[in-house]
Amino acid sequence: RMLIGFTCKVCKHRQYKTMAKQAYEKGVVLIQCDSCKNRHLIADNLGWFRDKSVNIEQIMKDKGESVRQ
Repeated sequence: RMLIGFTCKVCKHRQYKTMAKQAYEKGVVLIQCDSCKNRHLIADNLGWFRDKSVNIEQIMKDKGESVRQ
């Protein structure tokens, strides 16, 4: 299992969620905000939403945001 903590950019709600490591590395992970119900793309290794394999670390780096592990 993996734990992710993030703040929703839509409603500014801070939350923590768990996900399967296999899904993060080989599948698709969408996390729904508890407050506003917006869905956040965390990983897309199957190319459903992007043309290439991508995860939240790559998305944030592309936007110039910092990632802590």
